[in-house]
Amino acid sequence: MRVVLVERRDPGSLSMLPELEEMARTMNYEVVGRVSQIREPDPAYLIGRGKVEEVKKIVNSLGAQRVIFANPLTPTQAYNLSRTIGVEVIDKVQLILEIFAMRAGTPEAKLQVEYARLRYELPRIRERIRAMVATEQPGRMGGGEYEVQVHYDAVKRRIASLRRKLVAIERRRELLRKSRRKFGFKLVTLAGYTNSGKSTLLNALTMGGAEVDNMYFATLAPRTRALRDCPKILLTDTVGFIEDMPPMVVEAFKATLEEIYLADVIILVVDGSDPIHEMMRKYRTSMQFLKDVNAKIVVVLNKIDLIKDRLELENRLYLLNSAAGTVVPISALTGENLEALVEVLRGIA
Repeated sequence: MRVVLVERRDPGSLSMLPELEEMARTMNYEVVGRVSQIREPDPAYLIGRGKVEEVKKIVNSLGAQRVIFANPLTPTQAYNLSRTIGVEVIDKVQLILEIFAMRAGTPEAKLQVEYARLRYELPRIRERIRAMVATEQPGRMGGGEYEVQVHYDAVKRRIASLRRKLVAIERRRELLRKSRRKFGFKLVTLAGYTNSGKSTLLNALTMGGAEVDNMYFATLAPRTRALRDCPKILLTDTVGFIEDMPPMVVEAFKATLEEIYLADVIILVVDGSDPIHEMMRKYRTSMQFLKDVNAKIVVVLNKIDLIKDRLELENRLYLLNSAAGTVVPISALTGENLEALVEVLRGIA
């Protein structure tokens, strides 16, 4: 599918398009155009009316079938943009949900993704009803409006059903954590920005077996393994963070995220191969997710095998040390300095 990427940003803020492009490529979309505008948000279109026309021309000239916004769109904005541009317009939230749907490989993950998707769709269905009402004669309900209303009610019932199932999953997870602690296990969770190398690190520290993919959100369902040579320490890999994680995703994956929040120790994995400003942005985003946890946090600078300049490595360590305290530099792929991390875990877990 050929897509055009669009963003609205504030003066002085970094572009969100590089990350959005990586996400689009995860879905095998072909990015044929990029549009950025610095301005205050427009209530009806998010971007300016003139910029909407510019996007429309790009779509028509390049044969794009979809427009993806880096910013969250209100249901009204998405409706107005799609109607004006003439192709489907989605935002980063919907793209994340599509990636999650593609990645969901377990029954639990599929339930979580469906719940998040329906929570996202509900206000958009409501907007369709509102738009239909605006075109109908007063006091009458057209056939199309009636069908959408029936669909809206069915979605609400399905959301309630899924919520009950997710609560049951949360309770099972809680009982499992209590059981493990009762038998003397220490619970260590791998956390960090998506695609930072958590699954590779899980394999390196345990007997392996976790699927590794150099793409966003390769891991949705938690995976737990015993630390090699120290079976009383259990390591759990979880879903990765991303900036502006949609609230409905956070709610849907509550049971998964609680593996992080309720751990004894958290290994926060930072991708050291990113440009410095990206590395620090992702670190700060991850720390926002962890700001209320009581667990000990061990910050790991991963992928140091890709940092060839020693001064560059020292600079990255200095920046992270200034923000986080002690940082353990490692390469999960080559195994460099992994023993230092294992010693840290043995000492605090």
